[in-house]
Amino acid sequence: MLKLGMLGHTCYAETISVYGTEPVFTDGDDTPWSKGFLASSYASRGLKMRFTSGSGSEVQMGYAEGKSMLYLEARCIYITKAAGVQGLQNGSVSCIGVPSAVPSGIRAVLAENLICSSLDLECASSNDQTFTHSDMRRTARLLMQFLPGTDFISSGYSAVPNYDNMFAGSNEDAEDFDDYNVIQRDLKVDGGLRPVREEDVIAIRNKAARALQAVFAGMGLPPITDEEVEAATYAHGSKDMPERNIVEDIKFAQEIINKNRNGLEVVKALAQGGFTDVAQDMLNIQKAKLTGDYLHTSAIIVGDGQVLSAVNDVNDYAGPATGYRLQGERWEEIKNIPGALDPNEID
Repeated sequence: MLKLGMLGHTCYAETISVYGTEPVFTDGDDTPWSKGFLASSYASRGLKMRFTSGSGSEVQMGYAEGKSMLYLEARCIYITKAAGVQGLQNGSVSCIGVPSAVPSGIRAVLAENLICSSLDLECASSNDQTFTHSDMRRTARLLMQFLPGTDFISSGYSAVPNYDNMFAGSNEDAEDFDDYNVIQRDLKVDGGLRPVREEDVIAIRNKAARALQAVFAGMGLPPITDEEVEAATYAHGSKDMPERNIVEDIKFAQEIINKNRNGLEVVKALAQGGFTDVAQDMLNIQKAKLTGDYLHTSAIIVGDGQVLSAVNDVNDYAGPATGYRLQGERWEEIKNIPGALDPNEID
């Protein structure tokens, strides 16, 4: 991952895991010091990164040392702070099956997110692995972060069907977009999504597929056919896509690493393929890695490359009716659900 970042193929690295007991660290040939060194390596090369931890990991590894899951997770959070890392993905994450199986376990997951935020760390609060077949339970679990708000309610909201999710399934996935938008509207909460029209989704998916086709062609990778572009435009998941020679794709992916082919080649291929706007966006990401502003806590890039972070957009919450308020254009956007009936049009 570090080499991919240095070549300019990614600007973000995660899954740098830390644990609450030393035996779990050593089981993976790691220490808190090696994790801190790796974090510094990423940051010094302009790569955004977080540590990752979560209650239940020490239990799964068999080294909980008789201590509570929340206590051990608190250790992880303080390790993150001590290492100088800007943020943490926590909320049990891939270990959610452990705390969710014990009394008050989901409540403890919320508590670990709260500790993370209280220490002024960026909090990506998980909600990214399934733990139940109950729609009611998984929604209740989501609301623990959805209502009070975290920096990223879902560390990774799955934009694919459950069967395509390589992370053993997400707490929310592509089937939940409509319900998620309605819940935002019901509770007047900005959960980060917005209603969209079908024709707009089709257009952007088609453009994305054609842009990838141009990159593959420009870099001499196994070609993406027009049939694949058409299928990707309308596909629900991988089951709707034509068969592809994955072995060839993997071979060429390895060649990109071995031959040190960099991100500027991607920018060039996009520009030559007629996607100058996408090429410019990709180039701007490379520039952002040089300035490093987006490495700050809770940073996001908005508009024309403007960075908002805990440094220049501080949390000014001071009690009820203060802090961020969902209103104006953003509230109108969330309210505008395509399926909602207009009372004026009812006979």
